[in-house]
Amino acid sequence: MIRRQLINFQNRSVDVRVGLGAFEELSRMFASAVGKPKRAMVVWNDATSERFGEVVEHALVDAGFAVSLLVLEVSPAGATLADADTVFGALSANGITCDDLVVAVGDTATCSVVGWCANQWCGRTECALLPTTFDAMLTVATTMKPLVASPAHALPAIAFRPEPGLVVCDLDLVREADPEDLKLGYAVLVGTMLSSSKSRWNQFTETVPEILGGEEVALVNAVQWSQTAHKDVLMATNPSARHALDFGKTGERTLRLCLGDAASQVPAYQLLSEGMRFEARLAHDACDFDIDYVFEVDDCLEDFGIEELAFDLEPASYIEEFRRQQFVRSNRSMLPLPAALGAIRLTSVEDEVLDRHARAYLASRKELL
Repeated sequence: MIRRQLINFQNRSVDVRVGLGAFEELSRMFASAVGKPKRAMVVWNDATSERFGEVVEHALVDAGFAVSLLVLEVSPAGATLADADTVFGALSANGITCDDLVVAVGDTATCSVVGWCANQWCGRTECALLPTTFDAMLTVATTMKPLVASPAHALPAIAFRPEPGLVVCDLDLVREADPEDLKLGYAVLVGTMLSSSKSRWNQFTETVPEILGGEEVALVNAVQWSQTAHKDVLMATNPSARHALDFGKTGERTLRLCLGDAASQVPAYQLLSEGMRFEARLAHDACDFDIDYVFEVDDCLEDFGIEELAFDLEPASYIEEFRRQQFVRSNRSMLPLPAALGAIRLTSVEDEVLDRHARAYLASRKELL
C-alpha cells in the first residue's frame, strides 16, 4: 500500500507518497515530477549511493532523464553554506535548469540543503526528496533543518519552507533500521503530535505499540499525521501558534551547551526529549497545562525507549543559559508552551517559575547518577 497525500501551501502543493516498497515505484513518480524529463541531478553521500544507487539511477533513466551525480558528505548536525556552494557548483557544471529535476537521497540535513539550493536555482528548480531516516520522513516535506553560515558562526538560522514537488517515504527503511536510529523520529513525533488536536494525540498514543511493531498502517498514519500537523502550524493565522514546532528546542539547546564536550556523547533524541520534558513542566505553571498530559508526554517518550538523561549541572548556569537561548532567535522573552493539547503558544515565564522548575528538574537528573 502506497498512500498519497497532497500538502497544500496556498498556490503550491507537495506530493507525498508513503508506504512499504515505495522506492519500487520511483520511475512512475519521477516521470510526473516535471513537464518533460530531460536532466536530473542526484545528491547523496557514499553510504546512501552504495545502497540506493542502482534503484534511483535506473528509475530516473527509465523515466527519461539523463542523470548526473553528486556525492556530498553533510554533517548530521546540519549543513553549512559551504555545502550549499558545492551543490550550486554541481548544478552549474551539470547544466541543470529550472525545467530539470534535483533529487536528494539521505537524512534530514542532506534533504534540507538540497531542497534549499533547488529553491534558489534558476528561480526555482523542481526537487524530489527521498528521506532515508524516520525523522526526515516526518519533517522534510514541510520544514528544513536550518543551515549554519560557517563553523565560526554556528547559529543554525538559515531556513525557509522547502515545498519540494515530490517526497517519497519508503517505510521498509523504518522496518529495517536499528531501533536506536528511530528514536530521534519518535521524539520529533511526540512533539509534533502535541501540537495537533486532543483527538489526534489520543489516536497517536493508542497506536504507539503498533508504530514500535512496524505495522504498516500505523507507520503510514504517523507520517501523514506529522505532515498535516506541520502544515497546520505553518499556515496558522495566529502568529504565536506558528512557533509550536519549536516546543522543547530551547531546553535542548540549553542542555547541549551546558554539557559542553560531554554533549557529543549524548544522542540528539535524548537532548530533544529532555527539552520537552522540562518545558512541559514549565507549561504546567506558566499556562495551566494539565499535569496528566505532562505525565503522558513522559510515558510516551519512555514507551519509545527514550529514557531520562542523568547529569549534574549548576542551576544558576543552566538558568542563565536558558534565558540566553531565548534571545538568540528572538527579542521576545517567551517560550512556545502547550496550554492544552493542540494549543502551543508563545508564553511568558516568570523568573521565579523558571528558577523553581529548573532546580527541581536538575535535582531529579542528578539523582539518576
